Amino acid sequence: MTKKRWLLAVRVVAIAAIAVGLWFFVHELDWASLGDAFRTARLWPLVVAAVLNFACLYGKAACWRIMLAPRFTVPIARLMRYTIAAFAASAIAPARAGEVLRVWVLKRREGVPAADTAAVALSEKLLDSITMLLICAPLPWLVPGLPGWIGGSMAACAGIAVGIFIGLYIAVGRIDASREGSSWLRRFIAGMHVLRSPKRLFASLAVLVAVWIVDLVMVLLVAYSVGIDLAPAEGLLILFTLNLTIAVPSTPAQVGALEVGALIALRLLHVPDEPALAFALLYHVVQVIPLIIAGLALELRLVLGREPAMAAAIAKKDTDVVGSVEASEPAPPENVVDLASRRLQKKR
Repeated sequence: MTKKRWLLAVRVVAIAAIAVGLWFFVHELDWASLGDAFRTARLWPLVVAAVLNFACLYGKAACWRIMLAPRFTVPIARLMRYTIAAFAASAIAPARAGEVLRVWVLKRREGVPAADTAAVALSEKLLDSITMLLICAPLPWLVPGLPGWIGGSMAACAGIAVGIFIGLYIAVGRIDASREGSSWLRRFIAGMHVLRSPKRLFASLAVLVAVWIVDLVMVLLVAYSVGIDLAPAEGLLILFTLNLTIAVPSTPAQVGALEVGALIALRLLHVPDEPALAFALLYHVVQVIPLIIAGLALELRLVLGREPAMAAAIAKKDTDVVGSVEASEPAPPENVVDLASRRLQKKR
């Protein structure tokens, strides 16, 4: 099976699973109670949560600034602008619109090769997952009575993340992309140099931990808005399950997937489905709507895909742009680390 068909199959299965999950939670919902939850929701926590979402994006931009250095120096303010535009594009359009935008804009405006942008995108996703797992690791002890699959899922995710980190750490150490005529794959792997730089690696992890803490505060604020009193550990459970359900790309802005993840956690916490769904929808709204508005205000043509040069690059299947986005997405078993190892063996 080709990578394109594999990704399509995964997406179709994910969307089907989301549909089944939503039906499971809403088919017996009391819609009048859901309406009451919306009508009585407090406004100020939602406003604060929406502002904090931009603080999370600033942290993401700071992380990109650390991981691009020292080869490329891009001011955080501009990276923040590109991050907002990329997230807004992903919320509006299906598939990989936001990732294509970020690869193209960094190449065009900042001179960052597409291979390096894709490498940083993959590194950030990996470190983001590791920091979330570190923060959520004590959950089985902090929230009594959780089912065994929560701990099992954490262990499985941790094993995958650590395995990928070790594989990439070894691959980056063996690649010399400074040689003339280096392939795109060599430049891509070398672009993850942050994994072998202890100072920048720990700085990135610290920033991402702060981002997750801010996200946790957002969860607690939105829950408070609809009358759900959560302990911080219970908020962490929601963060874990909803990020687990949105791990596989499916719908634009992860519509449905995020809601299912939040509903799973709140069902485990014995919260009625009506305020739980109100929480899930409002949490999604405060993340997406202000972001789309800001993205359109900052980069209207880019977010809507009306930038002629970017559209031309995609239409011509520019290997630097399109290939870089594909490399930063989940791949079938024949992944970049495997390919790099085989090529190195052939060289020897």
